[in-house]
Amino acid sequence: MCLASAYFNNENGPLIMKDIAHLKADGDNLEIETLFGERKAVQGKIIEVDFFSSKIFLEQNQATVIEGDSYPSQLEK
Repeated sequence: MCLASAYFNNENGPLIMKDIAHLKADGDNLEIETLFGERKAVQGKIIEVDFFSSKIFLEQNQATVIEGDSYPSQLEK
């Protein structure tokens, strides 16, 4: 199984998170969760998703990355 990695701008940009199993986009709010339950919230937009290499590229709107359980999760299924 190949899980995704997310980067700002391109693959040379900062790594946001790896082993991503779920990403939810709600306008400019992106909620990311790994297979192991680690969570981050980012304000930005999806630039590109490369399914072949399992990479997600995001454009960051603000310098806002919220770690862990600091935000209410809407990822529960």
